[in-house]
Amino acid sequence: MVTTKLEMEFLDDQNKSHRISIGEPRADLTDMEVFAAMDTLIAAGVFQSRNGNLVDKVGARVITTTVDEMTV
Repeated sequence: MVTTKLEMEFLDDQNKSHRISIGEPRADLTDMEVFAAMDTLIAAGVFQSRNGNLVDKVGARVITTTVDEMTV
């Protein structure tokens, strides 16, 4: 089984890292779309970390995981 997730990393008010993950992102998602969405999330104040508001974007990545089940 193969799964993917989009992981976006932000900085909060206290310069601490905060990650938001979204499962099964579109396969044709572009860097520009992700960074624009991150800017929108920051501007709208939709998410907060334990340390306060998200204030800047650090980066993003798509993580693909393959799991091979074994029978015992």
